[in-house]
Amino acid sequence: MSGLENTLQIELKLEKEKTNQALLKDHVEKYSELTQSMSKILNSFEQRLGKLEHTILPVYNITKNLQKQQQNLDSTLQCMEQVLSHYDASQDVCNLIHQGPSEGNIGSFLDGLNKLKKAKDYFLNNNPQSVELENVTSLFNNGCETLNNHFKSLLKKHNTPLKPVDLLDMIYIEEDSSNEDCPSIKQVPPSAREELNVIAQWLDNNLRREYVQIFGDERSEVIMRSLQNLKDHQKSGSWGNEPLKSRHAYGRTTDAGVKKTTSARLQQIFERKANKMLMKASQTLGQSAGLAMRKNSSFGDILAAEEYGNDNDQELEKYLVLLLGLQKLLVWERQLLNDIIPPSRHNEVFSRLSQQSIEMVVRDAEQITSKVMRSISRKEWSAALGIFSALKHVQILQPDIDRICDATQKQQLSGVLNRLQQTASKGLELFIESVRNDAGGGGMVSMTSSTISYGGGSNVPRDATVYELTSNTIWFLEQLQEHCDTIGGLLQTEALYTNDLDRIATHKAVSIEQKNKALLGIYVRKVLAELNYTIATKSEQYSDAATKQLFKLNNTHYILKSLQRSALIDIVALTEHDCERRYQKMIQDLKKAYLSSWAKLVSFIHPLDDMPRPINGKVKDKERATIKDRFSNFNKELEDAVKIQRAVSVPDVLLREGIKRDNTEHIVPKYNAFFEVYSDVQFSKNIDKYVKYRPSDVTTMLNRFFDDTV
Repeated sequence: MSGLENTLQIELKLEKEKTNQALLKDHVEKYSELTQSMSKILNSFEQRLGKLEHTILPVYNITKNLQKQQQNLDSTLQCMEQVLSHYDASQDVCNLIHQGPSEGNIGSFLDGLNKLKKAKDYFLNNNPQSVELENVTSLFNNGCETLNNHFKSLLKKHNTPLKPVDLLDMIYIEEDSSNEDCPSIKQVPPSAREELNVIAQWLDNNLRREYVQIFGDERSEVIMRSLQNLKDHQKSGSWGNEPLKSRHAYGRTTDAGVKKTTSARLQQIFERKANKMLMKASQTLGQSAGLAMRKNSSFGDILAAEEYGNDNDQELEKYLVLLLGLQKLLVWERQLLNDIIPPSRHNEVFSRLSQQSIEMVVRDAEQITSKVMRSISRKEWSAALGIFSALKHVQILQPDIDRICDATQKQQLSGVLNRLQQTASKGLELFIESVRNDAGGGGMVSMTSSTISYGGGSNVPRDATVYELTSNTIWFLEQLQEHCDTIGGLLQTEALYTNDLDRIATHKAVSIEQKNKALLGIYVRKVLAELNYTIATKSEQYSDAATKQLFKLNNTHYILKSLQRSALIDIVALTEHDCERRYQKMIQDLKKAYLSSWAKLVSFIHPLDDMPRPINGKVKDKERATIKDRFSNFNKELEDAVKIQRAVSVPDVLLREGIKRDNTEHIVPKYNAFFEVYSDVQFSKNIDKYVKYRPSDVTTMLNRFFDDTV
């Protein structure tokens, strides 16, 4: 049964497959017919497309050739027009070039020059032998020359030098003036600056560099005339006391009625600059670096006109103002140059416009320092103090100058600093020599509050008081404290001082400030050594041994007290820690040496062991003569000593009273013992002739020493 069912199923499937096969065959036949039909259509389309291409392509090629010919024709016409324009360029712009540019309308003139430039380049490349090249080149050069002249005339129109009062006002008040407050820029209005810049850019792009010389020379003349006006003003009677102007014209206002001396104003300027340097150094180095710069509460030096009033100081003061004026003018010129000149030419133009004025201030520095050296050679040492102060202020000004100058100007202006440094160093050297040479007989003979002058052949004071050399030397050394950093910078270039400093530095760390103090201390120590030698040598001019010692004692005591009072002792102690003790020992030794001058007087009354001993108030005839001689010689020595030493001056009260006390303690007890033994002895018929003074009388006489008014 099951086999029959399987057979039926197989037959059914077979019938179904035969049906599907017949259907598939029918479809294949239909697809074949469709393929043949489509192939016929495509073949027909291909034939038609080929016929179309054969017909259209020649037309397309002809059209393309015509278009290319049209383009070539247009290009040829355009080139012809350009070539013709080059031939017509001279004629087209001739009138424009000859008329020249007009202020405010420079564009059309530059367009004309550009047209000539293109024509010149064309003929140069295509027909260098043509007459047209010569004509175009000539007209172009004339146009450039005219443009340079316009550039120069436009500059001249606005090149007005600053009035001295305006420049001083800007120096004193506008020390931090901004670009908007710059007078040079105000003199050249924005429209003129823009036009000058356009001209300079065009000339530079076309390799015409004459404008560099024009701008440099014209602005150099403005600087020179401004500075010369300032110098002329400094020679006038109103210099130094002019009131400050109102600054409305420069965008700020001040009290117009305020009057200050030039010295006070300069002091404020340099204090501000020093404080800025200190703040910058503090931010950069910190507290651990040992800053060399510090604010000086008594910044006075040469700027304190009340303290120093001689001609050299005034010349230095005027020079500092001139240097500040130059620095201010160069800052302003740098700002103006940035607005007009192409950046690639800045250094070249700035070098040219600043050269003449920088050479002038360098020459002035040489003249002033030469004059100062002549004053120093005459032993007018306040001139040296003025140089130290000027050097300090130039060093403060140096960073401002470095910011606006390139290497060339820095090198030129370094001549000012070098000249001041050389003069200051020479002044220090000559001062030591003058103290040393005074030991040979010459010496300081006069000093005022503002000057120290020396003269040859002066003698020691008759009253053995403080020698003028001593007081003047100490005065000068005290003033050097105000210039510690400046002098330290000078001395650190000399091996004689740096070797001593290295020896000190091996024992302890030395900061920059301590280094400068130590160098000054070494210098002071050398001066004091020469002074001590000179005092010892000068004391030999006194014939009396006691006066010699009193002269040395007066001067040595004055030196020590002055060092202690002025804090110079602390500076010297950095290089010689026992300096104070040494001077104290010198004073004690001199006191002992002075007391030893009483040896002859004391020998007549002491010791008593060598004297005859009275018995019941009587002595032998031979012994009477000895007692007479002792009393007589003592009286004579005492009277001579009183006569001499009453005329001696000991200015210091404590020293004077101490010497009197030492004399009394050294002589009176010995005389009292001698007096008690022999005053009642009948060694002469005229006792009063020999026993002239009681011990109390001797005390009174000794107390009259150093006072010739009693």
